Amino acid sequence: MQDAVFKRLPTDRAALVEAACGRRPLDLVVRNVNLVNVLTCEIYPADIGVYGGRIAVVGAAGAYGLEAKVEIDGTGKWACPGYFDAHLHIESTMVTPANYAAGVLPFGTTTAVIDPHEIGNVMGLAGVRAMIEGSEGLPLRVYVAVPSCVPSVLGHETAGALFDAAEIAEMLTWPRVISLAEVMDYIGVVGNDPRMRRIVDAALERGVNIQGHAPRLVGRELNAYIAAGIDNDHESRLGPEVLEKLRLGLLPLVKLGSHGNHLPRLMPSLLEAAHADVALCTDDVEPADLLINGHMDRVVRGVMAYGVPAARAIRWACYIGPQHYGLRDLGAIAPGFIADFQLLSSLDEVRTSDVFVGGRHLVADGRLKEAIPDPLKPQSFANSVRTGAVTADDFTIAGPRGPARMNAIHLLPTRLTTLAQIALDIPASGIAPETLPADACMLSVVPRHGQGGRPTAVPLLGLGLKRGAIAHTVAHDCHNLLVAGRSGTDMAAAVAALRHSGGGFVLVEDGVVVAEVPLPLAGLMSFEPCEVLSEQIERFNAAAHERGIQPDTATPIVAMTGIALAVIPEVRITDKHPLFDVESQKPLPLFV
Repeated sequence: MQDAVFKRLPTDRAALVEAACGRRPLDLVVRNVNLVNVLTCEIYPADIGVYGGRIAVVGAAGAYGLEAKVEIDGTGKWACPGYFDAHLHIESTMVTPANYAAGVLPFGTTTAVIDPHEIGNVMGLAGVRAMIEGSEGLPLRVYVAVPSCVPSVLGHETAGALFDAAEIAEMLTWPRVISLAEVMDYIGVVGNDPRMRRIVDAALERGVNIQGHAPRLVGRELNAYIAAGIDNDHESRLGPEVLEKLRLGLLPLVKLGSHGNHLPRLMPSLLEAAHADVALCTDDVEPADLLINGHMDRVVRGVMAYGVPAARAIRWACYIGPQHYGLRDLGAIAPGFIADFQLLSSLDEVRTSDVFVGGRHLVADGRLKEAIPDPLKPQSFANSVRTGAVTADDFTIAGPRGPARMNAIHLLPTRLTTLAQIALDIPASGIAPETLPADACMLSVVPRHGQGGRPTAVPLLGLGLKRGAIAHTVAHDCHNLLVAGRSGTDMAAAVAALRHSGGGFVLVEDGVVVAEVPLPLAGLMSFEPCEVLSEQIERFNAAAHERGIQPDTATPIVAMTGIALAVIPEVRITDKHPLFDVESQKPLPLFV
């Protein structure tokens, strides 16, 4: 067990005791504020005294006559702990950890448990270490869950690295590592796959928390998954499913992010367990979505919309997560707790005005008081897009000449997929993007990690692309290069553009790049702040809309980012299989 994580963080307890008793001056007092007490779910007027980065004393407003070096009048505001995001991927916001901290702190998030499996799938151990080094010393407290599934499904896709028990055991000794990240290969866990058993056992031996990832898993298989050692899960999709998980001891991490909203299906069932607690998380948040709709405050508003009282929703967002992970000093405004807290100007709207981290006033009137230096530098990272040269012919599928029925992937508005079929007359030259029906385009995975091999290809319905090609290196979770197009020439040009830029998103028409979002850090992240990146994405989305990409529940730029993830139902494409059945974990034929 990691002592640095599971014992109380160091402090001068004797001095803290003196400050609590009034024998030593306090550093900070917030007077006459409405305290949201996450321990009792009460709200009442209080004074809060801080010393040495910790809460020293809390009492009824005016009761102790507290004095300090810095005094703040909290009249008309509400004080609650800083939000604790129980599971997220910084890479999904497409910025570095420092720019992520600058983006989320003004919304009240002060601690995050990150899963760097996106960069781990590209750069291996070096990528995970880069995220740890890039988050060192930030005002946002960053803890790490080490990736468990690199690649997500061994043998059916190729990542830039391969993690087994030895790699997991090594990473579990690194600074600020507190968990094994989402165990996505739940089929392997339930089936006692030897590799997954070794990985989970490595975490159990270390005594850390184990994150789950098991959408729609119920019944005996769910019991087996929990018995394997899994502690929480953020991927529930259905009400009865999340209630069953809660009843069996698997803590739901209820999420609300950029890639869909499952609260309408989950919350009514969760509230049947009237006295149970859950934790909250964001999982994936795009930069524009973050700036417009907020971060963990958005999740709190989301659960409050289903009748959860504000104090209880804030308890879920602040207190349950750190206690679940063994971070005993975080999550409450009470004596001895780390002084990470915020002042809300509106409780009903959950609007943050001021944020304090370790007692330091970092956000005032919703704005950072000072810039956050970035430990990561662009010149430290080489181009990670290692594809071979491709031509338009690489996106042509050979098949039986004449009339035929062909299997295809249908991309749904929810970004889930189903198996579909199309009828076509196959010419002698094969099935090119240009020969597909008007409602289809060609989808391809181009090997990106230097593994060689020809691109895989399959027809795609539901994207809406009318002309040109869209390509990107953000293709969860192995992050091979993903390209879809109505023109083989444009698809090849898009691949070449990404190989030259070092990754990101690109939109090509008639051989010309019409929009792009460069992500030179592992083909996943930009060194620009959220505001600049958001503007780039907005321009990209507008260009994609013009070419027909209009998904109902996601912005165009991320419409396809999950279509190569071989653990999300129903059918997917990987660099090894043009058509892969997730449930059976077997490839499917292209022709009926």
